[in-house]
Amino acid sequence: MAKQELIAGLDIGSNQVCCVAGAKDEDARLVKILGCACVPCSDGIKAGAVINIQEAAMAMARAFEETEKAAGSYIRNVVVAVRGNFVEARNSKGVANINHSNREITEDTVSNAMDSARKMIKLDTEHEILQIIPREFILNQQRGIQNPIGMEGTFIEVDVHALVATSSNIGNIVKAMNSVDINCDEKVYGYLAASDILVTKEEKELGCLVVDLGGLTTGLVHYADGIIRYTNEAQVGADYITRDIMHKLRASFAVSKEVKEMYGAAFAHQNLKNSEFEYRAADGRSIKKYERTQLVEIIQPRVEQLLFVIEDMMKKSSYGSQFLSGGIILTGGGSQLEGMTEAFEKYFGCSVRIGAPNSEKVVGPHEIVLNPVFTAAIGAVASTVGNTYAVYTPKSSGSGFFSKIGKWFEETF
Repeated sequence: MAKQELIAGLDIGSNQVCCVAGAKDEDARLVKILGCACVPCSDGIKAGAVINIQEAAMAMARAFEETEKAAGSYIRNVVVAVRGNFVEARNSKGVANINHSNREITEDTVSNAMDSARKMIKLDTEHEILQIIPREFILNQQRGIQNPIGMEGTFIEVDVHALVATSSNIGNIVKAMNSVDINCDEKVYGYLAASDILVTKEEKELGCLVVDLGGLTTGLVHYADGIIRYTNEAQVGADYITRDIMHKLRASFAVSKEVKEMYGAAFAHQNLKNSEFEYRAADGRSIKKYERTQLVEIIQPRVEQLLFVIEDMMKKSSYGSQFLSGGIILTGGGSQLEGMTEAFEKYFGCSVRIGAPNSEKVVGPHEIVLNPVFTAAIGAVASTVGNTYAVYTPKSSGSGFFSKIGKWFEETF
């Protein structure tokens, strides 16, 4: 029996490469996750950007190899989840006339409207469109249309949310992959890929905020009235907490991270039990002791800073606080810190939950699917089924957006 061909999601994180492999179940419109691997790469990757191609390539190759071994088959297609401060969001609008005698909207009509929106995004030679998502269509001034194909009208508009990236950063990621014979078949925005499998339709309608707590950065994806309203990235993450502990305890980064995960908490709450723990000092030999309550006093100011930064960024958004009804969904490695959910609830005064992939989109071993470290990579794999958000590539590419738009509408709606 021939081995099953897999799709991989390759997540370029803050200082690591995570890879997840899955297989499409077209009948059920979901993906089955079969294997994963996560490889540290602090010397090759920083905040989603390649800083050393050789180191990054070796980490990618190792993650790829370990994932194939865990999944028991070879990987055919690779979707790369990209994030970093070299990615920025822009909104645009496009229009198209309906020239058919029966005034019916076709796939070509939608493609023309999307192409019009793309052309309105001013790009220099240093930037390219990573992803472009249609938020809503407006047909003869009627708003809120999600699937216009087959409808009648004379004039159609589209409102899009586009992610624009620095070409050199994208090029370095692809170059590192190619150097170890890994082909990049598609690129998606990592935070969007993660949020798409975590948020329910009802939460999107009510208004919700996905917060992806990474190592060096924190991603925000805001939904309101059922569509994406805002995406951004804060330059603060869980590794800053680890560094605070490292300097205070005078321990290595690895030891400080272990101390944070085992004894840390986001804030000093009433149920926090004080205890003394031991850790190895920076010299690698000395054993020192520290109180847990003192450790939390190191952590809490950085958590408060993170909360303030998120609040400040949302205040600058056009839709401001329209996420309180649907609440906040936390994901990413930093969400695993004890008390993080409660800290967000207390600060924002809304419901907060740890995100878990929608079982109607993703199935697989709980140790992979429910591990927030792998959410973006899983989302990248899931993006290949149903095309729940569009990816723009030039018209000349047969696998790009314009060849997928019909399937996107058909399978999504």
